[in-house]
Amino acid sequence: MMSKTASEFYTEKLEKYTSELKTVSQKLRRFTWYRFIAFILIFTPVFIFGTKSWATLIISVSAIIIFFFLIKKNVQLDKKKSKYIELKKIVEDELLALKHSFSHFNNGKEFLDTDHFFSYDLDLFGEGSLFQFLNRTSTVNGKQQLANWIIRPSTKKEEIEKRQQAIKELAIIPNWRLHFLANGGLFKETEEMNHEIKAWSELKLPLNRATGIKWLIRLLPVATLLSVIPSVLGISDLYLVITVLSQWLLMYFFWRKITQYFGFFGRKSELLAKYIQLLKFVEEREFQAEYLVELQKKVRKPEQASKVFKQLKSLVKELEYRKNLVVGSILNSLVLWDIRCVYKLWKWHKHNHKKLADWLNVVAEFDALISLANFSNNQPEFTFPEIHEGGFSFRAKKLGHPLLKADKRVCNNLEINGWSKVIIVTGANMAGKSTFLRTVGVNLILGRIGAPVCAAEMTITPISIYTNMRTTDSLLKDESYFFAELKRIKAVLDRLQNGERIFVILDEMLKGTNSVDKLNGSKELIRKLVEFKSVSLIATHDLKLAEMEHEFPQIVYNKCFEIKIENDELIFDYLLSDGVTKTMNATFLMKKMGII
Repeated sequence: MMSKTASEFYTEKLEKYTSELKTVSQKLRRFTWYRFIAFILIFTPVFIFGTKSWATLIISVSAIIIFFFLIKKNVQLDKKKSKYIELKKIVEDELLALKHSFSHFNNGKEFLDTDHFFSYDLDLFGEGSLFQFLNRTSTVNGKQQLANWIIRPSTKKEEIEKRQQAIKELAIIPNWRLHFLANGGLFKETEEMNHEIKAWSELKLPLNRATGIKWLIRLLPVATLLSVIPSVLGISDLYLVITVLSQWLLMYFFWRKITQYFGFFGRKSELLAKYIQLLKFVEEREFQAEYLVELQKKVRKPEQASKVFKQLKSLVKELEYRKNLVVGSILNSLVLWDIRCVYKLWKWHKHNHKKLADWLNVVAEFDALISLANFSNNQPEFTFPEIHEGGFSFRAKKLGHPLLKADKRVCNNLEINGWSKVIIVTGANMAGKSTFLRTVGVNLILGRIGAPVCAAEMTITPISIYTNMRTTDSLLKDESYFFAELKRIKAVLDRLQNGERIFVILDEMLKGTNSVDKLNGSKELIRKLVEFKSVSLIATHDLKLAEMEHEFPQIVYNKCFEIKIENDELIFDYLLSDGVTKTMNATFLMKKMGII
């Protein structure tokens, strides 16, 4: 890990980037004046020395050269300024995150799904979600990749452990991560742009008579340039007129194809520049973690992806010249510019389009891994869980919810060994049952995506998760709350019947029916769950359900959250203990609030 704390590191970087930004901004202001002076110097000698003086020619030409040099320098400084602005914003955001303020990060609300087996119940997406807490991605693909890992976390020990090693390595190179994210954030790609660039790898671009076009773009420009000679010598302009008209006639016939290619490739040069930089970051760093090395090989061999992307960027930039009517008209009159660009893009696409998807996926995976590495670096007290295979094991010491502030977080121990176990958790309202269930679920997800968990120690067997904590009724589907819950329970039982191993988390089963039905139905469901390779964590207010421990000794266990009433006040300690709760608080609270 870094010798400095995350807070010290980001504070130091904020000071550095603020200073660098100030310096480069001052330089830019000076260069604005330099450019203005150089521009004036281009024309001044005419008024001093006249149009026929050598001094006018030398000074004006020198001023033009200096003027264009200053423009180039200005562009470089402007890029540097944009980079420092982005770096400064990143470290400011991280300093806010360390103070437990993360609402300024993208919350992934587009991934919300109330029908998902666990994501809605565990608050994985949306405002104040786990995704918002983790997400630092700078590409659309990276955001999607991170969401996919959370929605479909791995159950494979080898895959999880390889990702853990990758995250650990990335966590200790914060400078590299910062600059990767800054380059990714310089150009804000849209979902539409992202879909278009991904489409390049999937579509075939036909070009009829490609061989004929190849010779045409070589021979006709040569003929045009040769026809300039008799025109300049005053012999005849006819050849020049014929060759120029021929080029524009060909442009007319190819117009639809040119327009198609411009629609497909045009206005993407800045987006391509972003991916070139990100690919370079991946290619040039020497990694040790197996997973990172495997990803890197995909963009290094047989040729460097950034170089191939750079070729494409150059071709797209050339095609974009047509947006300038003057430049486009001259180039199309002399060298069949647009048709030449179409041919070159077709040739590039033919040789490289199948590799594009892999390259973009590598960038996406690094982008998502950086978010998890950042999470690891910012939470040094969190630990990477041991991944256990074979019989089921869940052992956690000082397990807490990662989204709660450290000074308000109450941690608990929990151990479950073997299949077909059921933990019944009882407790009064607000005693901490639901939060505890989410704590277990969220840390299981974190562990399965390779991230550190909010615990001092943790061992998990990576299996599927099913939750039923926040079922809603649906007027659109004409479903009652109770029917919606039964459908979800039926779905998990079907999966268990098919041999899937599932960690089942239920908060107050069968809430939509009467108390007798609810108790009988809940008991039958527990009897069903212990038949399969499942592990269940069930929170309930129904103390009679705790009697199942006698029916299934060493299979059903009772845990509880107790409260105390002292000096007419409720005292919550949120600590999990063995046994069944002895205190309820509904009547007490209703009296306290003057309801009864």
